[in-house]
Amino acid sequence: MTLRIAIVGIGVAGSVVAARLARRSDCELTLLDRVETANQADSGTGLNIGPNGIASLAALDPDLARQVRAVSLPWSTWRIGLADGSPIASFDLAQMAGGSGIRVRWAELYGVLRGWVAAQTRFATDVTDARYARAGGIELKAGSTGDEWLGPFDLVVAGDGRFSRLRERLIGPVVAEHMGVALARLLWPDDSAGLIDDYEQWYCGHHRLFGYRVPGNALYLTASFPFVPGSPVPEEIKKPSVFRELITPDGPIVPGAAYLIDRLSDNVANLHWARNQQAEIVYRDAPGRLLVLGDAAHPMVPTLGQGATQALEDGVAATQAIEAMLDSGGNDVPALTRSIELRRTARVRHVRDLSWKASEPMLLGAQPIGAHAFIRSAAFLRELTKVFSQHVGAASENATPA
Repeated sequence: MTLRIAIVGIGVAGSVVAARLARRSDCELTLLDRVETANQADSGTGLNIGPNGIASLAALDPDLARQVRAVSLPWSTWRIGLADGSPIASFDLAQMAGGSGIRVRWAELYGVLRGWVAAQTRFATDVTDARYARAGGIELKAGSTGDEWLGPFDLVVAGDGRFSRLRERLIGPVVAEHMGVALARLLWPDDSAGLIDDYEQWYCGHHRLFGYRVPGNALYLTASFPFVPGSPVPEEIKKPSVFRELITPDGPIVPGAAYLIDRLSDNVANLHWARNQQAEIVYRDAPGRLLVLGDAAHPMVPTLGQGATQALEDGVAATQAIEAMLDSGGNDVPALTRSIELRRTARVRHVRDLSWKASEPMLLGAQPIGAHAFIRSAAFLRELTKVFSQHVGAASENATPA
């Protein structure tokens, strides 16, 4: 029997699943993505993926993991301090996880992950609706030059991002919990003369300055701004003079923080803005024919670098489960999606909740030293070690967080 599978959104999770299943003869794949092209040369800015994400990918496909590392730089350390250079905390990821994570440009990551299936993917195709077919399965309404109903599919994988139309259509509205923190982000040519390299944060009161270097002689730079949760990003802070004043502290500033303040403030018109938010974790619909992965399944704040990381873990776990079912000759899709939900939910909830907790120093009125008391504690180090050292395929993967 051939399993009919549609993957909507060939992002981090979707591309991992697609790349493996495309090599099989016992499944019929339909790959859909709303983006115009495979490489998205101008896509986003930069991102970091934790050691757990790369280790998960290597457990599934060592060659693909090596290709991803080849277009990346290692993420080995995480330093937190004040803008005057006073240290707050420092973490050695390579030591706590037994290996480093990565720093990479979105476009380079997409180029590698989508490389296996770019020719098979229908790009510039938006899925505008979904419905359950009378004979079973799910039908999709896809729009490009026109609208057409596709399917029915035995399994639909929704990797269509945190504003997932498929999740909303077949499961229900995605109710966001807003933190009240906006991030201003910039990808900039590296003219820092070494001031910015691995993962480093400087705090000016409750404003966090953050930067790291990525391949292609570029820097990923951000600043955080607290505001009323759920409201739009205030237009006032997007004015260059106001922006600079808010993130510039009184007193001495270390060169790295000063550089970051200057580059962001001089390029306010080119910043990408995003609000920190999370939502409830959902992996499947009630009938069990829709499998939701990545940001579509569990929007989370990016402080621990776990958004794309958990999407990688999702993609690996889903691929392992689908291949195991196909290898055994099975076709119980509802049982398949239920098994993935059971395998992933506790792990993702732990990561999501710890990411939120680690973001609290950016909240309105937070003072860096006091707000980081938890992050400097032995308890946080234990939990962070669980995040980075446990991964899909590890013996400790399903360990219950303390």
